Amino acid sequence: MSRGIDQMPVLGEVKKMKVIVASPSRSGTLGLYKAMQILGYKPYHMYECCAIGGVPHMRTFKEGIIAETNRLSGGKRYSKADFDNWLGEYDCLIEIPAYAGMDMIRAYVQDPNVKFILTERSPERWAISVNNTAAEVVALADRFPVSILKYFDSFLYQFFALNQVIYRAIAGGTMPGDPDNERMLQRWYIEYMKEVKDIIPADRMCLIQLKDGLDWEKICPFLGVPIPKDEYPDRNEPEKFQAMVQSFVQPKLTAAMIRFSLVAVPTFGTAVWATWKYGPSIVSGIRFGSWF
Repeated sequence: MSRGIDQMPVLGEVKKMKVIVASPSRSGTLGLYKAMQILGYKPYHMYECCAIGGVPHMRTFKEGIIAETNRLSGGKRYSKADFDNWLGEYDCLIEIPAYAGMDMIRAYVQDPNVKFILTERSPERWAISVNNTAAEVVALADRFPVSILKYFDSFLYQFFALNQVIYRAIAGGTMPGDPDNERMLQRWYIEYMKEVKDIIPADRMCLIQLKDGLDWEKICPFLGVPIPKDEYPDRNEPEKFQAMVQSFVQPKLTAAMIRFSLVAVPTFGTAVWATWKYGPSIVSGIRFGSWF
């Protein structure tokens, strides 16, 4: 079976990995993504995967998660060579390893020159944050008319599929609103953080408690780089980030609506278009905090 990773363009040169932020999303990772850019790194983050890498990267990421977490899928788990083929143009990974699985963490731990940053928050607050943001995107994927429109645009299909695969993996197969949902999210977070701390050598890990704040003084000395004059990037508040995600999702939804209206039964298409045009805005009404 052909894998997305095997269809990625072959890179002429693979960058040397320098830093990995092993924290899952909703842990100050978007700020770190922007911070690492300011410091001169080329970071790969969920935003980079979706908005920049697009369909090939989202498909590759999704397949890697499924192969790692579902032994019955028949998918071949990614090797270090696969990671290089997928991520070789970047020298910093942020939050991606938390979902790609421990094989990725172990692969880069083998290189003694790779440094790791791990931000930590209470499992309870982390689970609530996930359900206040990403869970809404997961639910939107199965809500009319997005449940239909996603099949009329490859970007939308892969975007929502990736979000759902990640969520199911960290929520033990539960969905928002299920009785054990928050408990399963907390359980995944606790177990993941423990395993990461066990795998990464202490002298190569910068552990930061998010409640104590996240700033240049906490990461620059560890990385051995000077503190920049720029202010440390703002926290990722869903309300602020919504506009950024809308900028690449909304055009896809609009294009999918046009394609749908051209092939669907005219009366049905007209009714959906009226709902889209005059009813509550699907995009602006959803908190697209997602995994960013």
